[in-house]
Amino acid sequence: MHWTGKIEPIAFTIFGRDVAWYGIIVTFSMIVGLLGAIQLAKKIKLNSDDILEMFLFAIPFAVLFARLGFVFAHASDFFVKGFDFNDFIQIFAIWDGGLTILTGVPGGVLGAYIWCRWRKVDILRLGDAVLCIVLLCQSIGRWGNFFNQEIYGMPITNESLQFFPMAVYIARQGAFHQATFFYESVLNLLGFLAMYFVSRRLLVRGHSLPLYVFTYGLIRFIMEFFRYNTNVYYEVNVIRIITLVAWLIGGGILAYMIIREKKKGNRVWYKDKIPPKLIKPAKYGIYKEGKTK
Repeated sequence: MHWTGKIEPIAFTIFGRDVAWYGIIVTFSMIVGLLGAIQLAKKIKLNSDDILEMFLFAIPFAVLFARLGFVFAHASDFFVKGFDFNDFIQIFAIWDGGLTILTGVPGGVLGAYIWCRWRKVDILRLGDAVLCIVLLCQSIGRWGNFFNQEIYGMPITNESLQFFPMAVYIARQGAFHQATFFYESVLNLLGFLAMYFVSRRLLVRGHSLPLYVFTYGLIRFIMEFFRYNTNVYYEVNVIRIITLVAWLIGGGILAYMIIREKKKGNRVWYKDKIPPKLIKPAKYGIYKEGKTK
């Protein structure tokens, strides 16, 4: 058996509780996201305490929404006949794996919005500064799927292509499959770099959210054509339709925002990077629209 088929999902056991690689990798991705957001938020005058506090608001919402999205997409596996308390606990058993980014990101945005309302922070400026880091976290998080032997693609029967990262050996299938998790990890990394590049040069308040929807919508739309271990929701193309619509809406809104700013006579693109003096603080408590209260 190929080494990719021998990967164990459990990293170690402590106090009788198995600790999965999936959970370790997702946790690591969150730490990377926090540290990256702290650095990126400096340009909008938010400090590490601000970002840590926002993080503590956003992550629980993101995890809850991501888990519920997965549960309802696989409802038949959770809402079984004779549903009891143990089945109810399994709904929230994220340590066993099973999170859906498509619902997790909106949950995180909701948590961030609540914090911004409380702390009087402009969420659009905050998003423009740090939202790109989400794609980096997703890129890292996809490696959790590698250890769980999930998110793989179509079978690969050509022996010359049966090598990693082109393919992974899926033990329960007894065959090589496309390493779709790796493909998406790379695309998410490229998406992060693209969003980071744009965020340092595009001066349009609020551009980050439609840009993220456009970028990740395109990535997921492409990847859904490769996935093999899908359920009925994928088979009827629901996810493909959702991601295609998201891509079109994100791109349309972004184009509209840029055109609107240009019509106002505002410069929207800077070849090198946006001059620091034009980047306004995000926190209203000290500044509002660049003016001291």
